[in-house]
Amino acid sequence: MRSRGMPTFAPAHAQNGYTNASDSAGPAKLYGALLDEQMRYSAEQDKLTKRRRRVNCVPVLLALLVPWGFFVLVFGIVAFYCHYAAPLMTTLFALGALFASAWAARSAISVAPEDKFFRTYLGAGLFVGAAAGWVAGDLTFWELMQPAYHAEHLATYMNVNPSSETLWSGESVPTRGLRYQDAGKVYFGHDVILDVSRARSFKLGDLYCVAPIVDPKCKKNCGLDFWAVGMNCCSEDAADFRCGEFNNTHAKSGLRMLVENRRPLYRMAVLQAEASHDVFSPHPIFFYFLQDPVAEVRSWKRDGYSRFILAMIASFFVNAAMLVPAMKRARLMHF
Repeated sequence: MRSRGMPTFAPAHAQNGYTNASDSAGPAKLYGALLDEQMRYSAEQDKLTKRRRRVNCVPVLLALLVPWGFFVLVFGIVAFYCHYAAPLMTTLFALGALFASAWAARSAISVAPEDKFFRTYLGAGLFVGAAAGWVAGDLTFWELMQPAYHAEHLATYMNVNPSSETLWSGESVPTRGLRYQDAGKVYFGHDVILDVSRARSFKLGDLYCVAPIVDPKCKKNCGLDFWAVGMNCCSEDAADFRCGEFNNTHAKSGLRMLVENRRPLYRMAVLQAEASHDVFSPHPIFFYFLQDPVAEVRSWKRDGYSRFILAMIASFFVNAAMLVPAMKRARLMHF
C-alpha cells in the first residue's frame, strides 16, 4: 500500500507526455527486433564465410599429389622395361588406369556440395594424368627405350666382312644380310669403309639417307646388304652422306637401326641407290655407323631416364599451376 501523504513520481518522459515505443510495444516486440537483428548478422557472417572459406589442407594435398603421382606411375610403367617384358599387361594396366580415373571423375557428381570441388578435380586430374602418362611413356619407349632393350637382347657379331665371306670349302661368296637378321651390334673388320659414292636418299617429309658399308679390298662376288643410315644428313639428289660418325677413322662398328616405322623408308632409299648405281641388295639391314655401339645404347637409355625426370618435375608444377586458379575460381582461396 502506498502511504498516505507520500508523493508519487512518474518517469521523466511520462511527465513530459512522451512514451517509449519499446515500452509501449511490450516485451514481445522487443524480442522480435532483437531476433531480426541476430538473423541479419548471421546472414552477413554466412556471406563472409562463403567468400573466405577456410581450406582443409588434406584435400588440397591430395589434389596436388595424387594426379601427379598417377602420371609418374603410368609414365614409368609404359616407358621402361615392364613394357618390353610384358607388353600386353602394360597395355591392360594403362587402359585400367584410364577407366578407373574416369569412374572417379563420374562418381564426383553425387557427392556433397562441400566436397564436390576436390572430388571432381581429383577425378579429372587422374584421368588427364593417366592419358598424358600413357602418351608420353609410349613415345619414350618406342623412340629410345625399346631400341635400347632390343639391341641388348639381339646377337653381337665380331670381325664381320660386309662384302664377302669364305665358306669352309674355301669358296668366297657375297655376304648376305639374311644371315645376320638377328644382329644387334656388329663389329666389322679393320678395313671397312662407307662407300659414299653410292649413297642415296629418300624424301618423305624428312630425308632418309643410306650408304653401303663395304670392304674396299673386295673386287668380285661382293655383297651389298649392310647399309649405314641417318636422317637429314645427306643431299637429296647427289651422292652425299654425312650421318653418324662418317668421318671418324676409328668407327668400324654398326648398331642396328630398330625404329620400326623408319625401316620401310630406308628400304626405299636403298631401292633408289640400286636404280641410280646399278647395284643389288636383296636383304638390306640398317645400322648406325659408329665407334662404340655399347656407349650409344647407354646414351639412348640415359636420354629416356632424363626425359622421365624432366616430365616428372614439369608435371608437378603444371598440376600446381592448374590447381591454384581452380581453387580461386571456386572461392576456396582468397587473395
